[in-house]
Amino acid sequence: MPRKHVDQSGSYRYRLEPLSRTDEVATGLAARVHDPAWALARQWQFGEFAGQDAGSPVLAVVSGRSTPISAWRPAAAPGVREVHPWLPYDPASGPLDALVESEGATEPDEYTRVEGGAHFVRLLDEAGLSSALPRVLAVYRFDPVPVPSGPPAGLVTLLAPRVPDAGRLAADLVAGALRVDGLAEVGARWLAWWRGIAPVDTPDTFDPHRFEHRADFSCGTKVFHAEEYLGDGLDWFSVDLDPGAGPAAAAPDLPFSHEVVPATVRFGGIPADRFWEMEDAQVDFGAAEVSALDTGRLLVIAFGEVYGNDWFLFPLEVPVGSLTTLDGIVVTDSFGDTRTVRRAGGADAGWNLFTVTGTDDGLLVMPSGQGAVGERLETVLLARDELANLAWAIEKSVTDLRGELVDRRERWLRTAPKGTPCTAAQSSQSSGTGSYGVQTVVPDYWLPLVPQAIALASIRFVLVQLDQPGASSQPLGRLLRPDSSVPEEEVPREGAEVTRSPVLARWYDGSWHPWVRREKNPGCGESSSGLLFDIVRPSETWP
Repeated sequence: MPRKHVDQSGSYRYRLEPLSRTDEVATGLAARVHDPAWALARQWQFGEFAGQDAGSPVLAVVSGRSTPISAWRPAAAPGVREVHPWLPYDPASGPLDALVESEGATEPDEYTRVEGGAHFVRLLDEAGLSSALPRVLAVYRFDPVPVPSGPPAGLVTLLAPRVPDAGRLAADLVAGALRVDGLAEVGARWLAWWRGIAPVDTPDTFDPHRFEHRADFSCGTKVFHAEEYLGDGLDWFSVDLDPGAGPAAAAPDLPFSHEVVPATVRFGGIPADRFWEMEDAQVDFGAAEVSALDTGRLLVIAFGEVYGNDWFLFPLEVPVGSLTTLDGIVVTDSFGDTRTVRRAGGADAGWNLFTVTGTDDGLLVMPSGQGAVGERLETVLLARDELANLAWAIEKSVTDLRGELVDRRERWLRTAPKGTPCTAAQSSQSSGTGSYGVQTVVPDYWLPLVPQAIALASIRFVLVQLDQPGASSQPLGRLLRPDSSVPEEEVPREGAEVTRSPVLARWYDGSWHPWVRREKNPGCGESSSGLLFDIVRPSETWP
């Protein structure tokens, strides 16, 4: 029934409002159709009869095969013909991250050796053989370590005289037996524990120039290549298919066929299933701000409002460390009809989701164990300095041989030379004329990266030593080396941050796997070292 309203402008507008003729609501809620033929005709006019039936899936049979990852190797650098041989890998042995990200067979530092010695003492006490500790210390004692001056003594300084050297214990146990009688059982238990925490003897995949990992993974007849793995956890998007590489010996495929019950996809804002069910207002698709070019957002809204209750899902467990490909899905609906569900976008080679670049189909589940990441052992920032026309590698923190974290900035503030160096001639003159400095002093943990031309319109940054009065810069950690060089593209405007961190992951069989992860992340922008030459400082403040 129309109602007329007059706006302040004097124009008229009409609003249609339904008016109930009675006070009861049962008739309206019943939604009776008094002319079924008219309703059927309207459905025919709108093309509703051209659609499929509304049968719901009640059973699905999914079949396919899983191809496990059988080998891995460090990938050769660009331009290098020599290829590392394949190393066999069993997903049940542990996460692949521990092999790819590990630093390889490095000598354990004093902190790890002291920790191993303390555990050996603990095993002696549990076995009731504490009386043998003096004999063990007589053979496997740490070399005398000078006590550092300055900060308080650390754990290594306190425990080193009281525990045996784990490095020497491991060397004798691997060679045969301890040089102390009656400790064979304790030595065997300790060696099994030591092999679980000692560095893994694997080849290194880390590129010290680009601070990234390169590795290949053999999976059946395919080889997946990780060109720029940043060390943040292996996943399917970390690799691409390498069609020109030869795979290793393939492990047998694991075929499967399962019967599953599909369930309706549920999400916030899904259309109500029942006719008179009131929908909540937690998700308001009508309030979304879209423009004519927001195709993706419009498709999501259309899916949520129109087709949201037409989608079903079912879980499918696949083996870790495998490439799973589905052969087909046969669905039985509520009418008893069966249909074969084909792969979406099978006729369009450019349409794909969750598939490795270069492959046609398949879901790659990498054997990755993120684990618990500990306190950083080393942090290096790569940053540009436009005022000095240089790039810098800034060693914020390193771990010394004793396993103790050293804040290089804090140490520099304690040892930095005072004042600006002046020439001898100027220092003898009156202070009223100001002072002249040859150069400013840059903190010793700022390591200069000097541009060097290697080809036409191509440069790299080379790490050099900065000679300055009272201070010298040199790398003290493991990420940088005195002969390090970095391609120009690896030091962008936002910079980069490279870290070393310990990781402890637990695998699905309950085993523990420790390693040291080297990870590269975006930096925090440009920096300024304050490096200046030929500085004249006035004796009084300029107006």
